[in-house]
Amino acid sequence: MPSMRHVRSFSRALASLFIVLIAGALFTACTETDPSIQVAVDAQLAVDGTTAPLSIDVSVSRGVVHLAGEATSREQRNRAVELARSVRGVRDVVDDMHLSDAVITATVKRMLAADPMIGKIPIEVVTTNGRTLLSSAQTSKEDRTRAIEIAEKVDGVTHVEDGMR
Repeated sequence: MPSMRHVRSFSRALASLFIVLIAGALFTACTETDPSIQVAVDAQLAVDGTTAPLSIDVSVSRGVVHLAGEATSREQRNRAVELARSVRGVRDVVDDMHLSDAVITATVKRMLAADPMIGKIPIEVVTTNGRTLLSSAQTSKEDRTRAIEIAEKVDGVTHVEDGMR
């Protein structure tokens, strides 16, 4: 039969082991891992009305969230970044999202049509990866300058190519 001293030593060792295990489990549960951050960011984006329709690629490395994909508005991009930053454990957010070419093209066309100087001139607009080509056979030098100025101000346009004559 074990002595009382051995029982107390064993009980203390068992209690110490239990405390170490509980502390380790709490530490692990409180430490956000990259996969758990990615799941949380994906979940936030999926349930938000502004970002749910988007197809955003989310990756995480050392707590830094990288967002990539296509948005239809600056508001959607900003909301996605805001939601990612709100997730526990996120250290930073890198926004590599871009506005869709269709939205950029539609906005450029709308802005050109609304301009009193060139609104009636047929100008074709094609956008690829933010690079916008303006084409027309019915423009003067002043018309071309004005059209380029307007297109360059549109959110998402990275470069305007003058294909007008």
